[in-house]
Amino acid sequence: MVGRFILALVRHNDLAVYDRLLSEGLAVLAPEAVDQALPSLNIAFLNMMPDAALHATERQFFRLLGSNQNINCYIHPFRLDVLARSSTAQHYLQTHYQPLNEINQQPLDALVVTGANITQATLSHELFWSDLDKLLNWSKLHLKSTLCSCLATHAAMQVYYAVERRHMGDKCWGVFEHHLLQPQHALVKGVAANIFMAHSRYNDVSAEDFESNNVEPIICSPRAGVQLAAEKDLSVVYFQGHPEYDDISLLKEYKREVMRYLSDERKDYPPVPENYFAPEAMLSAERYKNTLLASPKAAQLLAQFPEAVLQRGIVNNWQVTAQQVFSNWLDLLIE
Repeated sequence: MVGRFILALVRHNDLAVYDRLLSEGLAVLAPEAVDQALPSLNIAFLNMMPDAALHATERQFFRLLGSNQNINCYIHPFRLDVLARSSTAQHYLQTHYQPLNEINQQPLDALVVTGANITQATLSHELFWSDLDKLLNWSKLHLKSTLCSCLATHAAMQVYYAVERRHMGDKCWGVFEHHLLQPQHALVKGVAANIFMAHSRYNDVSAEDFESNNVEPIICSPRAGVQLAAEKDLSVVYFQGHPEYDDISLLKEYKREVMRYLSDERKDYPPVPENYFAPEAMLSAERYKNTLLASPKAAQLLAQFPEAVLQRGIVNNWQVTAQQVFSNWLDLLIE
């Protein structure tokens, strides 16, 4: 289950995500129900995730942006038309998301930029690079703060400081223990000293790269590196992992990679995300792997993937931290 907290999202458009959040038992405000005594924030949201994760990413970030019950939060979704989309996803985005070139036509306080799938070894060779470069430079000049997740963090460090991310070889994939490097930092007010957070990436920007450019690492892991860093004036907040991930995000990724193995899209059987499944679930994953490796690859093995068993073996110990950091960030935007 996702963490239970009060949403302060204002339903000022017809996105279906609000109905989903309501079905989860979370509160969403109609514009006429807004408490006028509370401050309001207008947050731009650029969703660059691929079609398969488009709606889940939208839902996950909306949850986090609604984590502060003392602020009326209006989310304004934007799209990048240069990204390849299916006709269904393209129709959804064109119906519900504004084109990115209209972002400067309305009053906004801050921006959230998601990760994205890449097709090139070098970020600056991606089709979306020019638009993202312009956006990041514009937002730093015109908005109070820009919050970046995963690939967006790597892009921002390259745009602002010419720091290119480094390939780590093995994928940093799972839920890792972290500690606070700056326990008094305003972004981690109320956050425990030792916490867990999710990562899913092949590339890294090191603590030294952040520090050498006067960007403060705030949350770090010996295994996964920097999770959270920020400019001293909070003009940019950098998440190197995925604060938005819900319970089953890594499970869906794991299943996708197993299916890729079965369809010969990858040669090796994927490792299990680290520190993610309970011991019994790990045994189920191992039994399925052994059965599959001992048998010819066949379509009927797809149905045997123990998804329900694995899902029951997930303990979400990272979302409370993400909610608190987002709530703190929203508080800081109104100061």
